[in-house]
Amino acid sequence: MIKTGPHLKQAREALGWSPAELARALRLAGGDDQGEKRVLEMESGRRPISGPVTVAVEALLHGFLPDGFIRPDL
Repeated sequence: MIKTGPHLKQAREALGWSPAELARALRLAGGDDQGEKRVLEMESGRRPISGPVTVAVEALLHGFLPDGFIRPDL
């Protein structure tokens, strides 16, 4: 379960994505720059990780990919 910033960062890195790519996959509001900033704030502990973000990241780790995304290892 994604509970802390380091958990989120580890999950993002396991996906092979940058903070901006994860923000885009999560459809974070505010555009690419703002979304990337929010991911970095969650990873550093300056912003709480919401339940929906936790569920979405866990789904990504289990193989769900939003439209337009491919796994980097394929």
